[in-house]
Parts: sequence; C-alpha cells; structure tokens
Amino acid sequence: MALRLLLGLLAFGSADASLRGQIQAAAGSVSAEKLRETVLSEVMMALGSGNRVTEKRLQVIEEALKSTFQAMPKNSHGNLGDETARYVLHRLFVQRHAMYIKGLEAAGMTWQNLSTTQVLEEHIPAFVLSLFEERLKGEGLGLHELSILAATLEHLIHDEAVSRLSVVYQAHNYTQESRVDEFELQNLIDTYMSIFLLGTQNISASSVAAERQTVLESYPGWKDTQKFTVQVRTGLTSSRNDADFIQGNFSFRAATQIVEEIGERYGRWQDAECRDLKGLLMKIEHADTGRVLLKDFYGSALDGNWQFSESVDYLRELGALDESDPAHQAVLMANYVNSHSNCVASSSIYSVCCVNECEALLGHLERQVAAPDADPDQLVKLVEQLPSATIPAPRELSTNLQGRLHEVASHHGGTVPLHGRLFAQWLHHAFPRECPYPHVSGKTNPMTADAWMQAKGLSVSASKEDMTHYVSQAQTSQPAQELPWTGEEELLAGIRPKVGKSRSVLQSCVLLIAMASACLAFGHSTWSKFSTARDRCTLLPYTQKQHAC
Repeated sequence: MALRLLLGLLAFGSADASLRGQIQAAAGSVSAEKLRETVLSEVMMALGSGNRVTEKRLQVIEEALKSTFQAMPKNSHGNLGDETARYVLHRLFVQRHAMYIKGLEAAGMTWQNLSTTQVLEEHIPAFVLSLFEERLKGEGLGLHELSILAATLEHLIHDEAVSRLSVVYQAHNYTQESRVDEFELQNLIDTYMSIFLLGTQNISASSVAAERQTVLESYPGWKDTQKFTVQVRTGLTSSRNDADFIQGNFSFRAATQIVEEIGERYGRWQDAECRDLKGLLMKIEHADTGRVLLKDFYGSALDGNWQFSESVDYLRELGALDESDPAHQAVLMANYVNSHSNCVASSSIYSVCCVNECEALLGHLERQVAAPDADPDQLVKLVEQLPSATIPAPRELSTNLQGRLHEVASHHGGTVPLHGRLFAQWLHHAFPRECPYPHVSGKTNPMTADAWMQAKGLSVSASKEDMTHYVSQAQTSQPAQELPWTGEEELLAGIRPKVGKSRSVLQSCVLLIAMASACLAFGHSTWSKFSTARDRCTLLPYTQKQHAC
C-alpha cells in the first residue's frame, strides 16, 4: 500500500499538471474549511481504498494534538512553522504509541531534520507538497493539516505491519486467503514478533526456525512478550464476532488487526522495562540529584550489573555524562534511560524507545497555560502542585529554583517560553529524575550502539580494566549538591542552524513515505552480529542485559 501511495503520488505529480494549477488557484478562492476538505479528499484519493485517514480518526488525532498545538509559538497566520510542526508530530507519536518516528528526531532545541538522506529527494512527489504548501501559500500548518500528516504516517505504519505479516504468511506457506485456527494464528504472531524484534524483513520457510531460535536465545524477555501478544489477541478476539474472527477460523484481515493492535500497544508495554532500569539507577543515585557517580555506575557493573557498562566516550556522545565537575563525573539518569542505547524493535519508519516522562509533565503545563509563554509565578504554582513518579505534590520550590525561573523570564521580557532550552533546564532541576538535562545543540551526537561501532570503529563497552580504574581513582571528597546551570538559550522556533539546509516538515514526511516504500519493496535487515559478548550485551535493552549478561 505504501508503494502504491508513492507511485500514485508520482503519477499525480507528472500526469495531471492542470490539477496543480487548480491547487494554486484554490488557495485564494475558497474558504479555509473547504480547503481542508479538499486537502483531505486528495490525500485519501492518493492513499487509495481502505486507507485509515478517516474523519473519525482525524478527530481523535486532533483532540490529542490540541493542547500541544495551542501552546506552540505560532506564525502571523496562527499556524506552525517547520520546527514546531516536526516537534508536535514527534510528541504525538511518543504519547500515543511510544513510537519515535525516524526523521522527526530533535537536534538540540532546533528540531532540524538531520537524519534523512538526500538519496530519494528527486523522487519527492511535488503533488504532495502542492497539497499543503501551494494551497496554503506558505502560511504554515494548521491543526487540521497537521492531523492529516499524522494520520498519513499512522497509515504507513499500518501498511508496514501488513507487509511484514504478509512475509510471515508466505514463510509459513499460507496465502492471504488462508484461514487459520487459534493455535496457528499465535504461531504466526510469534514469528511476526520475532522478525519485528530482530529487525528482519526477508525470511523464508527454511529460515523461520532459525529466526525464532535467535530471538529465544537473544531476548530473555521473549516469554513475557509472548504473554503480552496472547493477551492482546484474546482480548481483541473476545470483543469481535464478525466473519473475520470466527473461532478456529481466523482470516488474514483478523490477523492484521491483531498485529496492528500489538504494534500500537507494544511501546507502552515495553516501557515497563525502562521504569525498572530507572529504579535500579535510583538505588545508586547520588543525593537525590538525578545522577549516579561514574564510580558507582561502574562499581555496579563490576558487581554484576553489566547493563551499566557503556564507555565514557559513548556515554558522552549519548548526552548521558555530566562532566560539569571533572573530579566527580556522573551519569545523568534521565538522559541515560532515554538514550538511543535503550531503543528496541526498530522498523523502517519508527523505533520503540523509553517514554520520556518529562513530556507528560510538560504536557500538563501546556494544558494549564494554553499559550507559548507563561508568567514565572504561574509556573511556580503549577509545578508546586505537579507530582512526578518520584516527587510528591504539593511541595514548596526552593528560593534558588524560583529565582532561576525569574532569571529565565528576565531574558524574555518577563515571561518564560515553555519550549526553550532554559525552561527545559529548569524542569531538569525541578524533576531531575524525570526530565533530561538539555545539552546545547551540537554538543552531543546520540547514536545507537550499532551505529556508534560502525562510525567510530570502537567498542561501546568499557573494559573491566577501565571500569576498575575509574572506581579506584575516584575522589573521596563529596561532589557539590547544586545542579549545574548554564545560560545558553535556544528556542524551538527561534534558532536556525548555522550550517546545512533545513528540510521542511512536509519534505521530511514525504521522504519518510518514500523511504518506507523503498524498504517495504525491497526489505532489509538491521540485526547485526557482534564480535564480543560484552558488546552485544551493551546493545541489548535493559531486561535483555539483566538476564543475558
């Protein structure tokens, strides 16, 4: 379906020049509501029959977007620019599905898209850009247009799941017209989850057993994953009584709906491992600072917790290392938990990573403020009544913390921008275990462990000798209790990159569509074999490390 979308869009762009003329004329001649209806109808036509971009789904997405959209800085037309639109889309998928969409990641506070390549740029369907950019004449994206983009991405994720399931059916020598009993349906789902976790796309009847054995050996959480999928399957099956869900005789359509539901719920379910990891870090935390001294981090690894074995260089690149006090280097708990090293189950469109707890806290403030800026005293009152997973409410913020917030406001004419680096830093001070420390753009370059090893040619793991050295050479003096503060500000919509050309959010989404189509057409495998057991252990997410290493 995604490939059909791409080909259909290309066909529209090349074969219907008169339509583009109508697009340009329509922007200045119809009402905003009529324009939105036309945009939606054209997108739905491009997606083809059976697409999931329905008015009902759009209403749900709009409701989920509304509070964040209201709190975003707007342009003169009341719409979102490129950076803010990309940021809002990212927040939506994390909140709804714990999915991190590739190509929409942040680079500091600028949210410049640095991850997509220019290989497929010549294939960007001009028609899609016309639907938004020419019709809206550069006015930015409104809530409805943003919802259409989000629904389109959800549709592509759905299509990818269908494509993966089709491969599984073929590998088990079934066609999409086959009907299977409950036992065989779960067997198909197990294979589906195996290739999802391993990142495999190309499997055959002869390789199914090997894939299943690999995930069984590599992933100690596999039994829990099976239980999760059984719960989703039985829950969905018990609520359906149509022809696709006849007990003992399930259709491909029924299997599709089940694996799609699994995909939408998997990220939130998997996040329980992240909370376990956070709890383990809290056991060795230094003085309620949201930090674990490096000597204790490595000391824990030497005592058997091999999940804490990342090298200093890799921790620094992840943004998880606090070096503000060189004599007492520390691991930033929130940065570490939310780092790329703890992402699992990557598809061609998204990765499943730990849910950033700070985004829920910020979301609460956005709903209460309903504006891009807020009075510092209002924010103090709101935060004093806002509990986190580890900090109860109500509480009284320290004089120093309140002073910091007023200091931020003094940089911005008396109010605090909710989406700037300084306020993110203040939230880190207020919730050090939940809110990551915001590094200045360009100071870090987060990569997965696999990407790091390929780029650097270095192990992501510290050797036992290195860890022993850090533990033995650690200072006996106590580090400062006050968290570091730097005065560099970066605004979500205010700072432009110094080098390179930023790609618009529309171009980013179209590139994602093109890249997803190519991946679905040809398939790929992202599972790597690693040279040492410790490197592989470091690559595993928390639960895998806990049991396997």
